[in-house]
Amino acid sequence: MFTKIVTFILSLNLIFISGSFGCQLKKYQETDSFVCVCNKEYCDSLPVEPYSSPKSLTIFTSDKSYYRLTKSFVPESDLKLNQSSDIKVTLNVYDRFQSIIGFGGAFTDASGININRLTSDALKDRLIADYFGKDGAEYNIGRVPIGGADFSDRIYSYDDDVEDDFELKHFALAADDYDYKINYIKKAQQLNSNIKLLATPWAPPKWLKTSNKSEGLGILKGEPGSIYWKTYANYLIKFLESYKENSIEFWGLTPQNEPLTGLMPYYSFNTMGFSSYMMRDFIKKDLGPALKAAGYGLDKLELLLYDHNTDEVYSFARGVLSDKDAASYVSGVAYHWYAGPYKYVYDNLNKVHDAFPQYFLLSTEACEGWIRSDPDAGVTLGNWTRAETYASDVIEGLNRWSTGWVDWNLALNMEGGPNWVKNYVDAPIIVSDDGSEYYKQPMYYSLAHFSKFLKPGSQRIHHRIDKGRMDGVKMTTFVTPTNDLVIVVVNTNKESVQITFNGAGPSKFTLEFGPNSIKTIIKPL
Repeated sequence: MFTKIVTFILSLNLIFISGSFGCQLKKYQETDSFVCVCNKEYCDSLPVEPYSSPKSLTIFTSDKSYYRLTKSFVPESDLKLNQSSDIKVTLNVYDRFQSIIGFGGAFTDASGININRLTSDALKDRLIADYFGKDGAEYNIGRVPIGGADFSDRIYSYDDDVEDDFELKHFALAADDYDYKINYIKKAQQLNSNIKLLATPWAPPKWLKTSNKSEGLGILKGEPGSIYWKTYANYLIKFLESYKENSIEFWGLTPQNEPLTGLMPYYSFNTMGFSSYMMRDFIKKDLGPALKAAGYGLDKLELLLYDHNTDEVYSFARGVLSDKDAASYVSGVAYHWYAGPYKYVYDNLNKVHDAFPQYFLLSTEACEGWIRSDPDAGVTLGNWTRAETYASDVIEGLNRWSTGWVDWNLALNMEGGPNWVKNYVDAPIIVSDDGSEYYKQPMYYSLAHFSKFLKPGSQRIHHRIDKGRMDGVKMTTFVTPTNDLVIVVVNTNKESVQITFNGAGPSKFTLEFGPNSIKTIIKPL
């Protein structure tokens, strides 16, 4: 790693701060920023604790032009106030809201396939450490598909060969679990013993579905309480038990990934349909009682409903949680980001919380490059805009009661796969074609601005905009369990923005946020 002395402008004063910048950068002509290259010779790591320093601000900066989670210090004695700053914000550290559960990504088959392609065990271990290690992003959530998903290289479930196997005598984990998932989950757990694993199915065995196909339109055969519905509940429990036999236990379960897609004609990949009322009855009559009987009550396993886009999150949650019997088995509401970055969509999260405040909200899937009509669909190496959209979405969710944010694939290839239906997307880490190196995208560092510093148990605090417009600027504010104030700001503008903070200490101070930048500010209280 090499070190530079870098110059910052804080408010209107020039001060010098020592910061480390270890990225082995690679720039692509067609994109606006760069990736950091990891190979057998070198891979940058992220700062480790302690993150705060007495009587000073610790600032971590990433931007389009140069920095990647670069650490700097500003002594409190050097903080200045600019009365004419663009934005003025008042914080209230005593007005507290939801607590953080965590941040993470998904152990998909595609991720495991790509990690396996790396040419050395050390590089494979480094990639997992980049996500789950103390000198990495410090993820503490891992989402695990139950059976195959679109980001597998084939269609499969755990009981494909014998039709109407209602006793699940032929249930067995696939080679894919052992080759692509279990090994890397265990490596992550060695780095962080407190990882919360969330299991999610895409499709059941074909013989349980009305279409007799894993992909596309179709629902469970029969009706709530029937042998088909009870078998599917037991199928999910069999998965939990099978992983437990491999020394892996789950924190949470969602009954179905994106349940509304299974009600859509011509949907192209693994799914199964549930309306909110079907999900209500499945939880109430089949899944909830079966989980409880098997020792997976709410004291042992969190059951999250929905797991689909924010545009329908309130209506779906209402359809289930308005029924007290179904609601008694549920812990939280999972949602995805694909409905778009619109205020009315995000405000559905407020609606869920206001109507059902005892249930937590958690963002459980997001990725960039998923819009097929976009000329930049799939992977674009060094795309800074995607770092900003990630950070913006995290902040919009956190400011509306979300308890965390889970990304999609941990690692993909240069095409954005493998994906059996060619539904290629982007990821924070991309593995080179020959497997000799991997590339940490701007998105990787963007997520680390949250995952490293908003520890589980951190509480959101109130902040009020007293002056100025937050056009192109988003902010969230938290207090950690160690009583550090954490402020995360993304500035998507092409110009610097000055923000004055009141309530973050005995006196007001002004900070400057450079163009196209993300900053995490930490201050002991």
